[in-house]
Amino acid sequence: MRAALRKGIKNVEVIEMEKPSPAADEVLIAVKSCGICGSDIVRIQEENPRWDEIVLGHEFAGEIVAVGESVEGWKVGDRASAAPLMPCMKCDKCAQGNYSLCKGYSFIGSRVQGAFGEFLRVPAKNLVAIGNLSYDQAAFIEPITVCLHPILRLDNLLGKDVVVTGAGTIGLLAIQIFKAMGCREIVASDISEGKLEMAKAMGATIVCNPITEPLEDVCARELEDGAHVVFESSGAGPAKISAMQVARGRGSVLLVGTSHAPITFTAPQFEAITRKELNVVGSWMNYSAPFPGAEWTTAAWMMEAGLVKVDGLQTHTFPVEQIQNAYDVIYNNEELWAKVMINF
Repeated sequence: MRAALRKGIKNVEVIEMEKPSPAADEVLIAVKSCGICGSDIVRIQEENPRWDEIVLGHEFAGEIVAVGESVEGWKVGDRASAAPLMPCMKCDKCAQGNYSLCKGYSFIGSRVQGAFGEFLRVPAKNLVAIGNLSYDQAAFIEPITVCLHPILRLDNLLGKDVVVTGAGTIGLLAIQIFKAMGCREIVASDISEGKLEMAKAMGATIVCNPITEPLEDVCARELEDGAHVVFESSGAGPAKISAMQVARGRGSVLLVGTSHAPITFTAPQFEAITRKELNVVGSWMNYSAPFPGAEWTTAAWMMEAGLVKVDGLQTHTFPVEQIQNAYDVIYNNEELWAKVMINF
């Protein structure tokens, strides 16, 4: 089968690999679409030879082409996406339904071979039906669940003001979810004017480029008393600092973006957490009980219902044979891009 494998930093080649066979409790999926995630972007460019041995890719959808002997409820020809986490199901965290906290987990596309391969073994319990969604659309289920995991922990959002820092794929999806949940003002912050235009198209009511005007000033002017919720998706240090400043008293700050550099708060900046009694929520992955969780069925439903629209976020599409070109678009960063999709 065809598979895309890193061959050194920022170099990806399509090779031939042996086609896998499903175990008794697994299915074999013929992958049709797989999105490039931010974690894939990091792994292709970091100095870690491990990524020369693992086929990446975990945002995928495809068709079931083989079914293990003990699998029930799924058959050859069914169309599906799947949760990439494979928790141990033995530890106390798994018993509590906190699968994202499992320390003995495996993961499709980072610990076992992933969906930038033409065929993929998937545990049947991980499967998610995709209804009438296209394969490209269904590949967005996983990133939507990243947004839903912390948002579903919040109280009623009707009429609330929110700030979304970072208008990449996750931030743009979060904007649509907040709009669907009845939020009043949705402030989007990003350093890319092109991404801010996309944010407005997704439902942001106010946009801010913190290079030209601090987010704190925009929120002080546009929001009555700060944001009820701040969704931090960029991972950037300045955005995390601003998140604490623009949240209102007893507001919630959802920390979703991954940091890749040290972050230094001044004492007053950090004291904002205490003085405003903020609810700071860390969010890692996207699972709940019963596994894989309501995030997954809700994501598929929101797209089928038209509450989240992803076609405008898919800025580039490449066949797997051109996956190097796909990464070049991202690393060169000479044109506006959001989700870059790979097709088989």
